[in-house]
Amino acid sequence: MRVNHIVWDWNGTLFDDGDALVRATIAAFARAGLPEVTVTGYQEHFTRPITDFYDRLAGKALSPQEQADLNDHFQFSYADLMGRAALHSQTVAALTAWRDAGGSQSLLSMYPHDRLVDLPQFRAIAHFFDRVDGMRSDEQHRKEPHLRRHLESVGERGVLVVGDSVDDVHAATACGVPCLLYHPSNGALVSQTRVDGLRVPVVRELPDAVRWALASRDGG
Repeated sequence: MRVNHIVWDWNGTLFDDGDALVRATIAAFARAGLPEVTVTGYQEHFTRPITDFYDRLAGKALSPQEQADLNDHFQFSYADLMGRAALHSQTVAALTAWRDAGGSQSLLSMYPHDRLVDLPQFRAIAHFFDRVDGMRSDEQHRKEPHLRRHLESVGERGVLVVGDSVDDVHAATACGVPCLLYHPSNGALVSQTRVDGLRVPVVRELPDAVRWALASRDGG
């Protein structure tokens, strides 16, 4: 398949906030008096919707109030930590290389849309994208319907999804488009064991995703 358009994920892919996500989750569970969360536990259990993820980490079905408390604790911690996070060091190089090769690109995030577009880290690269979709208040908190709506709006053929989560892979597969998994050597949000169970190409550096997409044009 010739790739003409890349749909980039935000958290953990273009935005280097993996440490903030993990630390905020650890803090949320500690404040709620729930079982301790480790980095390994996060990598083994992460999924969406986040309520399912929290149930997995807690080892039980949490009550609606427990879920709400965890969300409040997480948002408080993440807001502070995120302010110190930056774009991945290779984000601009990857976006520039794909643009200069004549490809179009868009951004899809599960982060609330209004907050996303107001982030200084996002505004620094906003000009690269033909379309940006964060989560809207009327959407399900699942990646597959969010991606499906995004693809309908983009209206491109030859689309490649680049993300760092198992959910990115599952959503792309459900929508009938290929996915490239970005799994950095350090700071990955999913374990290597889970990656090994996926039948998708894996890259360790963001520019490698662009090289993979360009190779598709040459039949590589």
